[in-house]
Amino acid sequence: MTECAKYGKWSEQNMNEALIAFQNGAAGLNEIARRYKIPKATLKRRIDDTNKNVHGSEKKFGRGADLPPELEGEIVTHVLELERRLFGITRSDLRKLAYDVAEANGIRHRLKNGQAGNKWYYCFMSRHKELSLRQPERTSSARALGFTKEKHNFGPSEIYNVDETGLSTVQRPQKIIGRKGKHQIGSLTSGERGVNTTCVCCFNAAGMYSPPMLNFKRIRFKDELKESAPPGTIFACSESGWITSELFVNWLKHFK
Repeated sequence: MTECAKYGKWSEQNMNEALIAFQNGAAGLNEIARRYKIPKATLKRRIDDTNKNVHGSEKKFGRGADLPPELEGEIVTHVLELERRLFGITRSDLRKLAYDVAEANGIRHRLKNGQAGNKWYYCFMSRHKELSLRQPERTSSARALGFTKEKHNFGPSEIYNVDETGLSTVQRPQKIIGRKGKHQIGSLTSGERGVNTTCVCCFNAAGMYSPPMLNFKRIRFKDELKESAPPGTIFACSESGWITSELFVNWLKHFK
């Protein structure tokens, strides 16, 4: 028979009385555990304050959160700031953010597949009542500028615009003149299906360009792809050929 089965269920009131008795020196640990019918190991954890689900007189049921309260507070602040700037994040974005925060801080967690699960999301939302899932209204950039009270005197050399564009290895042929009534007219190209390459370009209002990023659709990069590229160009590759969130962060560091 285990110690827990021997004593059965004990109440929180029993635990509080046992802690007071131990602090007052009424008896030793073994005697108090027997007197109040509490497992000795459980009583010792509460005395040493090593129970992760209990802090002082407050008891938390269920498994604990994967992230400490201070990091969750930073996530809440970040989410609210993005919403204020009209760039709010979705449920999926929040779950990915939790995983990235845990990985960046070297925290052991139960989050898998590059993002937290739905259970973590619901628990997180229940812990932070100031957050709720809302349906946003479509707001144009012109109207958004009207919401902004802060005014900055940025010059043309300090205002940048960035965008990405997909470049195919197969150009779309223009219309050609052929025999009327013919069902199919062809045009010779390098292939019927092209491979997409993404270029990220950025320039400011003064007409100055920053070196671009070229992202190729492939698993392994080859130095031959760097030939004839503009000076200062950075290179990347991905399975789809499109820019991912991680690659865009690399471009931001390059821009900075």
